Amino acid sequence: MSVNESLAHNCYHPATEPHIQLRENLSDEQILLLQKICPAGLFTPDSAGRVNVHFQGCLECGCCRLLAGSDALAGWHYCMTGYIGDRSDREHR
Repeated sequence: MSVNESLAHNCYHPATEPHIQLRENLSDEQILLLQKICPAGLFTPDSAGRVNVHFQGCLECGCCRLLAGSDALAGWHYCMTGYIGDRSDREHR
């Protein structure tokens, strides 16, 4: 199998469900903390004062979980994304 044929079997499946759930009614301080500590900039407030979580760009570093904790997060887990290759090509290696 050529390199190009092998690479054609690589698949990346992004998460479709959020793996970070925020608590309701976060304080301004909690929102600011989430914005400051996230290296990927996932937490952005909207005009209504709600916080949007752009979980697809998450680096899985856990900063929000460690620093904001359960006071701000209702749930956090590693998401089910990543490389899922075609298993049939592994027989040929």
